Amino acid sequence: MRPTKILTIVCAVCLCSGSVTAMAQNQPRGDRVFISELEGIWMNDAYIKALRTVRMPHRAAKQASPVVIAITRQGRSYPYVATDFDKAAFMMILALEPDIKANSYRLVLGEKNEPTSAEDVTYIWFKGQRDADRKFRKLAFQEVFIMDGKWADYEHVGMELGPVMNGLVLAGRYKDSDGREWSFTEQGQATFPEESFYYELSINDRKARCEYFEAEDLDAPGGISYYGYAWKAGKLQLFRADMKNDRVQCEAEPFAVLTPH
Repeated sequence: MRPTKILTIVCAVCLCSGSVTAMAQNQPRGDRVFISELEGIWMNDAYIKALRTVRMPHRAAKQASPVVIAITRQGRSYPYVATDFDKAAFMMILALEPDIKANSYRLVLGEKNEPTSAEDVTYIWFKGQRDADRKFRKLAFQEVFIMDGKWADYEHVGMELGPVMNGLVLAGRYKDSDGREWSFTEQGQATFPEESFYYELSINDRKARCEYFEAEDLDAPGGISYYGYAWKAGKLQLFRADMKNDRVQCEAEPFAVLTPH
């Protein structure tokens, strides 16, 4: 399963009884937090910093483990998904409980969408403060499925993973040495001088010999072709690539060197 598709899983939400009421009584009413306020994609800061620096996901993943927490609304319910783009955990959010400490909370997670006893739930602690506009943009999570309970800082990066990654890595307008226009959009549309197609970044393919993206190609086997890329001295190099022995490999020399503008 591709990493971007892991985050489209949906689940239902139910209320969890027991300790919810007791803990809520200790929290000032003005500080109450709702699950809807956490909706979206949360990415760990260390990985974002590495990705913004190198703009190549495979290389960034070697510098800092990519961890994403997705809380995505589906109707009146919310799923909880955590992934490092290799393995993923899927649970259902049963409740959000305040701690007696200021700016500290925990998510109550269960495997099924039904009332669950305290012995069968999992807690994800988090802490943080709203910005001046009352929105959460930075939170610290004690993620237990992917991070083994280690605290880490996370940034709210949007509602969908694909556009976020595209924006950090490729999205923009470019010119080649002949002055021709090339572009990549955050929504996954690539436009070359002689063709246009949808693309999807490889985020954490440990077998690949290069950074690459998949391109929609009805004439290719399986309807997919491959392009490699690399950032060097502020310019984007594009390479021909192919799948060989179940591993994407790129040609040694770029077929285009693009300058952002």
